[in-house]
Parts: sequence; C-alpha cells; structure tokens
Amino acid sequence: MAQTNKCIVLMLMLISFTPICQLRANDFQTMGDILQFAIPAYAFGLSWQEEGYEGTKQFAYSLAASQLSVHVLKTVTHQKRPDYQEGNKKNSFPSGHAAGAFTGASFIHRRYGFKQAIIPYGLAIATGISRVQAKKHHVRDVVAGAIISCLWSWCFVEKKTNIIIDTDGESTKIAYEVNF
Repeated sequence: MAQTNKCIVLMLMLISFTPICQLRANDFQTMGDILQFAIPAYAFGLSWQEEGYEGTKQFAYSLAASQLSVHVLKTVTHQKRPDYQEGNKKNSFPSGHAAGAFTGASFIHRRYGFKQAIIPYGLAIATGISRVQAKKHHVRDVVAGAIISCLWSWCFVEKKTNIIIDTDGESTKIAYEVNF
C-alpha cells in the first residue's frame, strides 16, 4: 500500500506542475494531451517499484507494440481527421492519444487488478472524449486506439504474483503480499 501511495503522490506532483490545474472548459483538449503521458507514467512508476524489472519490461513491450501498431496503421490507412483541411496530415486512424492512455490503464488492470485501474480507465476515457470533442479524431479512431493497446497489454502483461520467494544461499524466505 505504501508503494501505491508513493506513486499516486509522484503522479499528482507531476500533474501539479502542468497546465491541467488551470483548465477551462475549452481546454479539455489540453487535459487529453497531458493524460496520454501521465497515465502511462503512473503505470511505469508502479512497475518500477516492484522488485526486479519484470513488470517494467512487460510495460515497455506493451507500450512499444501499441505505439508501433498505431504508427503503422496511421501510415497505411491515411484516414482524414474531422478537422482536415487540404495540405494537412490526415493521420486520424487510430488515436495515438487514446492508445497511450489505455496502454497505461490496461497495464495496471492486467498487472495489479481492476480496482487499481478504475481511475486510470476513467482518465483514459476522458482522454478519448477530449480527442473527439477537439475534432482531432472520430469515435472509431479512439475506440481502435483503446482496443489495440488493451490487446497488447493482454499479450505481454502477466498478473503480479503475491508470493515472494527470496534466498540468500543459506536460507529461503517465502512471503505472501496482501494489498489493501
């Protein structure tokens, strides 16, 4: 529990130094821009606090696969954004913002359980809504970004075991960790 509290405090400190604290109704897009990085940063922080690097490696694989998939699909599909004007990049399908946010939320869900992921999922949904409201993406783009990232998390991420086995050569310690 202390580890989770440290991560929450760190995430809140990072967010407090961003413009999210001064959001107005028309700045919903800015919130989505920030959350696409803040949610994965929180997930990374949780994984970094584990003993060993297994969670961090799984998060990195999931994030890399998700972002690579988004980049390839954007390049191949050439879908127009809702606010498309001649001469602009099209790059609408799928939403990279939604993919980033949902990668963090789905990693937390898969690794630490659904209860830990409720707030990150809510923030990821808000990120997707901000992209649609800003006319940067269609709903299908956001849904596709979310599905892609969730699928990669389910492929790469394993639930963290609560059994801890430690040996120093002379003795072996077995413990069971309970999170409240």
